[in-house]
Amino acid sequence: MSGVLYPPMSPAPWHPKRILVSHTLHEGLGEYILARRPDLEVRARGQREIAAEDVEWAEVYVGFWPPAVGRWRTLRWIHCIGAGVDAFAFRAGLSEETLLTRTAEDFGPMIGEYCLARALAVTQRLRHHEAEQRARSWRPKHPERLRGTRALIVGTGAVGRGIARAFLGAGCEVEGLSRSGEAREPFAAVWPGERFAEAVRSARWLVLACPLTEETFHFLNRARLAECGGTYLINVGRGRLVDEPALVEALDQGSLAGCALDVFETEPLPADSPLWARPDVTISPHISGLTTIPGAGDGFLQCLVEVEAGRKPPLAVDTRRGY
Repeated sequence: MSGVLYPPMSPAPWHPKRILVSHTLHEGLGEYILARRPDLEVRARGQREIAAEDVEWAEVYVGFWPPAVGRWRTLRWIHCIGAGVDAFAFRAGLSEETLLTRTAEDFGPMIGEYCLARALAVTQRLRHHEAEQRARSWRPKHPERLRGTRALIVGTGAVGRGIARAFLGAGCEVEGLSRSGEAREPFAAVWPGERFAEAVRSARWLVLACPLTEETFHFLNRARLAECGGTYLINVGRGRLVDEPALVEALDQGSLAGCALDVFETEPLPADSPLWARPDVTISPHISGLTTIPGAGDGFLQCLVEVEAGRKPPLAVDTRRGY
């Protein structure tokens, strides 16, 4: 049985064989792993199809979200295939003895394209022109220039750097904000978190691309939103980085000029959310950075080689920090 508490990962080699894969939105991931490691036993299930007995059978779980049933929190190893690991590490009750690893896939370029597209939709006034086309109306509204505007990106990891490169390619000034404020390419400057009010001043774009941790939960609260000065928010991090009721107030009061949201405190976004009907909000269903089957499979297999050799994988997550 795997649903029991294991001792901490030790230098001793371990050769897990029973791999439970959640393949919702990633059908074929189980087959991808098995084709490269036919010595493994792989059960591939949709998220809603996973039964408690599957979790009991498994030595390792591979997926984007935790199983809805079973004692997954005490599995010896969990491999997360998403860009963020908060579903397993943030207030999830995961055992301290569980090895949590993450995908090796670089989501920065794809998420950078998403953010740039959302900014261009604003400066090119696409919503206005689409509405005018449907109305067969000819009322020119000239675009703004994206070039020369300033973007502040909260989070300077791989995703944040990918977003920075996208905005730099469009001729924007790009600065970052992180916990330490440590300088990092390609940002012109990186501000420490406590200087948010200074950092956001004059920013046309505020992009959230940091992990969800105890430190960043509701990072954009009422106080910080009031300091935003009319910037446009793009959230591609996690929904719980933002206090959503306070977000609506900030839009009403003009602290935010608008926002593009790919993530929400509750997903799917409830039908009664006031965000749906707002013309100053653009909503997408958590698609800014999509995991590919090769990316998910190869990341797991890289970690498996390390575990079998008795080494801690470089892709291991510090669950106390949340990334």
